Formats: sequence, C-alpha cells, structure tokens
Amino acid sequence: MLSVRQAAEKAGVCPSLVYGWVANGELPHFRLGAKGRRGKVAIAEADLDAFLSSRKRKGRRETPPSPKKPPIRLKHLGLS
Repeated sequence: MLSVRQAAEKAGVCPSLVYGWVANGELPHFRLGAKGRRGKVAIAEADLDAFLSSRKRKGRRETPPSPKKPPIRLKHLGLS
C-alpha cells in the first residue's frame, strides 16, 4: 500500500493531483480511519500502475514537412 505522497512520487506528480484523482473517483483507493472521519488514503501499487497505464497515450507520428512554395514575385509593382 502506498500513501498519497508515495503514489505521487512514483507517478512523478504532486500529491494534490493524486488527491484530485482520488476525489474524482478516477484512482481506486482505500480510506482508512473511523467512519465519518477524513482518515488516511491508501493506494494499492497495482491500482496505481493500472491507472497510469490507462492514461498512457501514443505519441504522434512525425510527418515530413510539406514542401515550401516559392515566393510570389510582383515585378509589375516594382517589388521583388
């Protein structure tokens, strides 16, 4: 089990972001303490790993730049 601080360190984010994931119901967690009290949040390492894997996005494929068109010459206006 990980504390919020440990989970944040493992994920490379700040603890407040982990608390946000918990509050939004995005990250499975355990709330340890008396009923009706705030208690302590504990996160299973496997749940954190699964959550982070689900957030993974593929990188964009790099496309070659399009060829540049030559500039328009306005000789009749005396501009070039």
